[in-house]
Amino acid sequence: MRKLPAIDRRFTRTTLVLLAIGAGATVLSGCGGATSESRSTPDTAQTSAPAAATTSPPAATGTTTPVRKVTLYFADADAQQLIEESRPTAATGSDLRASLVELAKGPTPGSTRQSVLPVGTAIIGTNVRSGEALVNLSAEFSQGYPAGGAAAEFAVLAPLVYTATAIDGVERVRISVDGQTPAPTGSQFDWTRAFTRADFPDVLAAP
Repeated sequence: MRKLPAIDRRFTRTTLVLLAIGAGATVLSGCGGATSESRSTPDTAQTSAPAAATTSPPAATGTTTPVRKVTLYFADADAQQLIEESRPTAATGSDLRASLVELAKGPTPGSTRQSVLPVGTAIIGTNVRSGEALVNLSAEFSQGYPAGGAAAEFAVLAPLVYTATAIDGVERVRISVDGQTPAPTGSQFDWTRAFTRADFPDVLAAP
């Protein structure tokens, strides 16, 4: 074989080296472009601002306990007359129950009117049937029922009967204690029957 001149051999080697470098650069350029794109996509997602909310938050809903007025009766300081009092209440249940709950709280602080139900008395149950209010009280009613005579008994029983019969449709009141008919010692009334306002005639004070 004919040997190439030295200059031609150098030229050939140089040409091959340059071609190899060019080919390698093309491959690296293609690989580098793909790598750069694959990294940039998640970075953009992480730094993008969240989309603005398109719906308004639900409006706050508050519940308000309904307030109604009840008519109560309390004995005056001498236990001779009944004084009417109108009072707002948020007590739940029937009008009868709400009235008795307020009655159990006693008269307005600072007044000379007397408390009605003995301390600790709870309203266990109430019902109205054919014009008759059924009122079931806790044992504290019998335990604290006054034994001090007619005036003391009047201050408890008369306000209870008048308050209950102030409810529309109620004409008489039957009282029980823990579901049983009470028999307060020394009482001048028959507890086996229902009470009416006729048991306490002419006791309302002038408005």
